[in-house]
Parts: sequence; structure tokens; C-alpha cells
Amino acid sequence: MNIVVCGMKHCGKSTHGLFTANALQCPFVDTDDLICDEHFDRTGKRLTPRQIYKQFGEKHFRELEAFVVKALIKQGENEKSNRVIALGGGVPNNTLLKDSLDKLGFFVYLKVDKDVIFKRIKRRGLPPFLQTADPYSTFSELYTEREQRYIELSDLTIVLNNEYPAAKTGKIILKKLKEALNER
Repeated sequence: MNIVVCGMKHCGKSTHGLFTANALQCPFVDTDDLICDEHFDRTGKRLTPRQIYKQFGEKHFRELEAFVVKALIKQGENEKSNRVIALGGGVPNNTLLKDSLDKLGFFVYLKVDKDVIFKRIKRRGLPPFLQTADPYSTFSELYTEREQRYIELSDLTIVLNNEYPAAKTGKIILKKLKEALNER
């Protein structure tokens, strides 16, 4: 079964997803990396997700995103794969995936305080979709909208804080994940 890690941008999906994959001895997949690979295959240009979004627009980005996620769903159905998949923060709200996303696997929502996330985003530079007159208000609206979808999809919600280093947080996530899967 695929373990699907979702949550807001910079909540730790890739860090904790990779830790979990290593602990479970299974492959780790990040949809952002797959989007970059697919864009390269189509255009011959190697760009980051931010560059793709900025240069080609949201519609193109969401189409790439839907393509790679649907390919993961199909692989999972055909191969009965066991992977840990980190979803980009906007994937759950991608309307092109509305009726299929829940087929991807067991969803783990990493919930991090809105203000903590916004500080992390600001530190790394505002993405195009937050470059507005009031980035914090735009982010707050987005956080509220996306959180509803994360909660709908999640089989397990883990509230994270900054109390522990990543390795200890990863162990906590792994423990809760194993408990939840054993209850199924």
C-alpha cells in the first residue's frame, strides 16, 4: 500500500516522507520531482516546480501535476506498489484529480501551525501564487481552503510542532503510522 504524505508547502512532506520510506525500506517518490521530469520530457527544459508555474502558468502546472499523479495511481493499481509519496501542497485541490486522488493510497496529513508555515515560506521566498498585495492574507485563505481537503482525504492526521529535531519527529510519525495501519 502506498503511504501518501500531504500538507501545506514546507510542512515537512519530503523530509518526513523520505525518513518514513527509509524506515519502511520502500521507495520514496516526490510529485514535485516527477512534475519536473515530465516537464523536461515534454519540453527539453529542466526547471523547478516554481519556475514551471511562473513561466507556464497554473493551468499547465496543474495539468502536469494531474498527469504524474494519475500515472502513480495507475502504477499502484497494476503493481500493488508499496511506496511513500510526498504530494505537492496543491495536489489535493487540483480539480483534475477530484475523483481519483483517494485511490492513491493511505493518506497522512502533516498539520503544522499556519504561522510556522508562513515563516518558512517567507524565509525561502514567496512562490508566484503568494506574490500579492497582502501575501499573509492570501496564504491564510489558501491554508484554510487546503486544510479542509487534507482533512477529507486523510486517514491519519499528525500535528507537528517545532519541539523536536526532524529525526525524532520522523520516529513519532512512523510510530503513529504503524499504529493506524495495524488498526485497519
